[in-house]
Amino acid sequence: MAEGRREIGFEQVGLGTAIKQNQLIVPPNQREYAWSDDEVTQLFQDFAKAINEDADYFLGTIVTIPGGNGALEVADGQQRLATTALLLAAIRDYLKDKNEPVLVESINNDFLTGIDRLKRERLPKLQLNIDDNDLFKSIVAGDAFDPSTADLTRPSHALLVDAYKEALTHVHNIVAIVDEKQHGDFLNRWVSFVEHNALVVLLRVPDDADAYKMFETLNDRGLRTSQADLVKNYLFGRSGDRFTEVQTRWSYMRGALEALDEDDITINFLRHALVLLRGYLSAADVYDAVQAVARSEQSTVTFATHLENLANIYVATFNPEHERWNGYPQSARSAIEVFNLVNIKPMRALLLAIAAKMGTREAAEAFAFLLSLGVRLLIAATVRSGSVETPLSAAAKDIFDGKISTASQLKDQLKALTPSDAQFQEAFERARVSTAKFGRYYLRSLESAAKSEGEPWFIPQDDRSIINLEHVLPLRPEDNWGHVTDEDVGQYSKRLGNLVLLRASDNSDLKSASFEEKREVYERSPYVLTNQVSELAEWNVEAIVQRQKALAELAVKTWPTT
Repeated sequence: MAEGRREIGFEQVGLGTAIKQNQLIVPPNQREYAWSDDEVTQLFQDFAKAINEDADYFLGTIVTIPGGNGALEVADGQQRLATTALLLAAIRDYLKDKNEPVLVESINNDFLTGIDRLKRERLPKLQLNIDDNDLFKSIVAGDAFDPSTADLTRPSHALLVDAYKEALTHVHNIVAIVDEKQHGDFLNRWVSFVEHNALVVLLRVPDDADAYKMFETLNDRGLRTSQADLVKNYLFGRSGDRFTEVQTRWSYMRGALEALDEDDITINFLRHALVLLRGYLSAADVYDAVQAVARSEQSTVTFATHLENLANIYVATFNPEHERWNGYPQSARSAIEVFNLVNIKPMRALLLAIAAKMGTREAAEAFAFLLSLGVRLLIAATVRSGSVETPLSAAAKDIFDGKISTASQLKDQLKALTPSDAQFQEAFERARVSTAKFGRYYLRSLESAAKSEGEPWFIPQDDRSIINLEHVLPLRPEDNWGHVTDEDVGQYSKRLGNLVLLRASDNSDLKSASFEEKREVYERSPYVLTNQVSELAEWNVEAIVQRQKALAELAVKTWPTT
């Protein structure tokens, strides 16, 4: 066996340094470039945040296998490496027109390309698989890449070009805030960050089958997945003589989570499980938190046992038909169905804690409270605030620790977070809805409350073949809405007061029909709140405002918190 393949080697380096100091090759069996605009933009935004805070940023592991001629084959990390190389190429290309020849030469020669003396040509220091490499080479090693003339024959080609264009846009945004004379210095700071502070653990693993099993679950989905595998390997390393036990429990956890079939599910579950043990933490803090709770062989086994026990419960919080809910009031299943519809992510750890620790009836009552709280936070537009997730996480930990065991105690714990009836009503009077499934849920629940039906907040109907969401004032009004200005349409067409429910068959031909025509359909509607609109003589801004005020009063009764 060759000298370089006898044991696993690793080092913490800047991502730019990993590219700079190695010839990296994505082997033919690896997938193509796969990052979308969302993932590319997130990486650039994370870089920007770290640079502004003068902080390091950890991107997880880059897993490589020693290849021929000193090259490293990339087993995991292609997406991060390629996207970072595209950013460096965009910086280089921008500086070509800014009289910065030394910086251009440095980026090109140090990070992006090297000379192959045998082939007598300049090659990228990172080479993608056979399907993507020609296009990637033309971007990072070419003299003047033009995205508009690129020959895009595969979906991955379009993603590569989109990522490069996004990088160019980001570069322009970076320098937009400073004088042009400072552009070179400003972008050079970004290059230095990528080289020294965008940190990865560069792993060199043997290519024999037994060692490679350690990385069998790694793929190219980026930081979160690599972080999960880093956690796995850390736990295995800490398990000592009880390695088989920890490995079995981890496998059971992964098997349970596979039922959800979601990207990032492992790291999301790890984070929420750790919230129950330690309180609030971000996804980026998961690895550090695992190190804190699994220091010894016994604590590692204990933590793995927690993961095994919680994984099946976690899956149940996404599935109203799960056997976990046998023996619970039917309202528990209904609540899970609605939680999946509105998907208030900051509540996930709290749902897990309730399902794991509370009795069946207390859990059902707690779920009902959280649904009302969640809707109130959504309407108040505060659900994404960090001030929301911290107290929710604290409550989850208190439930898991046994300090909270009833729904009443949970309500008291979250009293400061809960919008009052007056606050909720005021926010509801101004609420707009851009997502149709939310609009259908809100109106269907309000309709149930208007009919004095029980538990209206548990109505998650989102079947568009049955119920349609109708904008009384159309999003694109025609001549028969000439009394309404374009400004009014932009400001009021998506207000809740302008929305009604219709049976799908009734809504098929309305579109931008006049209010007079719509009134006839509304009058025949079995929905009380829709039928009420037909009683008005005209539909204008004042009518929308007044109807929404009436809905806001009803909303307080629909989503109670006391």
